[in-house]
Amino acid sequence: MLAIIIVAIGIYFAQKYQSSAFGGSDLTNGIGNSCNFVNKTCEFLIDEQLAIARFSVQPLPEESTTLSIALPEDMKIQSAWIEGVNMYMGKIPVLLDSNGKGAWTGWFMLGSCSEPVMKWQLRLNIEGEEAPTYLYFVTAQQ
Repeated sequence: MLAIIIVAIGIYFAQKYQSSAFGGSDLTNGIGNSCNFVNKTCEFLIDEQLAIARFSVQPLPEESTTLSIALPEDMKIQSAWIEGVNMYMGKIPVLLDSNGKGAWTGWFMLGSCSEPVMKWQLRLNIEGEEAPTYLYFVTAQQ
């Protein structure tokens, strides 16, 4: 009986941790070093400075999507890639070029998966920043 109670408590705390890590208020659009894309746009803060990311179209599996990122002028993106959140899909590279003055443009192509609704995270590694910035979005099978 004691073992069942211990297992139940462990499951409760694991679920609570997982929901706070992926469904908490830190993923809301507009504040912090992570956000959810809303209407193809994501606004977030890096060192308390506004940055904006925009998709050209809503991302769909197996279709090229253009991504534009506006950062403060003194910041540089070291690397960027996309990973599946609810299903492992490997690291999908985001090929970005600087247009100067903090403007970055690039593209990516998502793989197809068996999940009807797929959650994705775009990881931006900014030069001089210890922690990466995560931008979240969702695709759905049509």
